[in-house]
Amino acid sequence: MILIPIKIEKWKVFAYCRSEDSCDLLEWLSGLEENYLTSRNRLFAIIEKVALDLQGPRLLPHDICHQVDKEHQIYEFIAGKLRLLWFYSPFEKKVIICAHGFLKKSQKTKKKDIQRAVKIKKRYEKRYKSKKIKIIEEIK
Repeated sequence: MILIPIKIEKWKVFAYCRSEDSCDLLEWLSGLEENYLTSRNRLFAIIEKVALDLQGPRLLPHDICHQVDKEHQIYEFIAGKLRLLWFYSPFEKKVIICAHGFLKKSQKTKKKDIQRAVKIKKRYEKRYKSKKIKIIEEIK
């Protein structure tokens, strides 16, 4: 499993990547249409605020950050129609793994988007325990 740091400060925020050559989340963010650039910039501002604050995401208002799956503890950052699903590392303090981003088109977050984040979280937990997580600075 590959992780790329998005922002490292008081909290560490990483993007999950399938390989050293491909990061779906970062590619999705960089490939957004021009009318979503303001929302994308807001997402990055939320991530920066989380990384810089000792409380991390805990004090963010519900309309920009809340839990979407209680059983698996999956959360989402919200900026306009953009959603970024993430989870806390169960092994390290003050570490967030951003799993999956998407454009929300309906009132409720789709199960398939949540399931994708849950699958990534389970993969992270398995790889972490077997020491198979690699942190790289950028995609090749």
